[in-house]
Formats: sequence, C-alpha cells, structure tokens
Amino acid sequence: MTCPTLTKEKKALRLMIRATMRAQWTEEYRQKVSQKVCQQIETFLPFVRSQCIALYCAMPDEVDLTDILERYKEEKTLVIPRVEGEDINFYHYQPDSLITSEDYKILEPTAAFQEAIDPSDIELILVPGLAFDPRGGRMGRGKGFYDRFFARCPQALRVAVTSSLQIVDKIPLDPWDVLMHYIITEDKILEVRD
Repeated sequence: MTCPTLTKEKKALRLMIRATMRAQWTEEYRQKVSQKVCQQIETFLPFVRSQCIALYCAMPDEVDLTDILERYKEEKTLVIPRVEGEDINFYHYQPDSLITSEDYKILEPTAAFQEAIDPSDIELILVPGLAFDPRGGRMGRGKGFYDRFFARCPQALRVAVTSSLQIVDKIPLDPWDVLMHYIITEDKILEVRD
C-alpha cells in the first residue's frame, strides 16, 4: 500500500511537472526535442544491436518517436502498447492499422489479442513518463501499466525517453516502481543502472 506522504509528494511533483510543461512545451519545442532524441536513439549502441524493440505512440506532452518508428519498421521488430484492462500488451507496429483509443486518445494497434508479442522476446523498451531522476526513477501517469509490464520482461533494457525539462532531482518511489537502466534526452545519454 502507498504511504500517504509519498502519495502527496507524487501528486505535488506531477502538478509541478505539468505546470512546467504547460509553460514551456510548445509544439515547436516538442518537434525540436523529438528530432534530437531520435538522433540520440539511432546512435545508442543497445538500440543498434537490438532486434525486438518496444516503443510507443506519443501523447502530445511526450517525445515523439515517429521518426524511429517509420525509419526502422522494416529493419527491426518494432512493437507498441495497447491498454487492456489493468495491463498493457505490445503488438507489431503497423501504421495502417492503428486507431485512436477512446480512453487515452493515443494511437494503438488493432491486432487480435492472440497476436501480442511474448514479453520475453523484447530486448529494449523505450519508455515514456512525466518525469525521471538521475538515479533512473520514473514517474508515470499513475496507472502502473509500465511497472507491471516490466515485471513480465525483466530481461529487457529499460530506456527512459524524455526532455531535459522532465528531469528532476528526485522522484519519490513506491516499492513497486521500477528503475530505468538509461535515460535519453535531447542532449545526453545517461547510464543509471547499477
């Protein structure tokens, strides 16, 4: 169970990050950051070496990975998530068969449930989030989808994809919050795993 103090700290941090994003996250800024982050990803050795990579279709306040999705869709096995109840599962990225989800207003795959990728096949996960800290702490949107999925694919390298605006000193972490191995921003790649 979450400690009430931790809940308050997380809520305050979410409000602070959202206020910062509203003030500075313009579409022009997002495009510039997304382009630089995609360039960083392309030179990131674990990305170069991995064949099965989990990514995401971005919300308006997230780094947009469309360049990576489009450039590598034939060369690598790229998979994206779909929310299914309390969990997410990943499916092959097929741009022609995406629909906008009712609940989250993001593009999701329409593949049949049986076509979900076996989590043990995923080598690297590019992870969105509201905020990250230099230790690899991640603050998502509070639903726990990614943390639960990480437990199903412990072998995968977890790589935070974010802007420098979203790096904070310290994120309050619950025992079930999973740390990232790397953080990629528009200006650096930071290894944070032990």
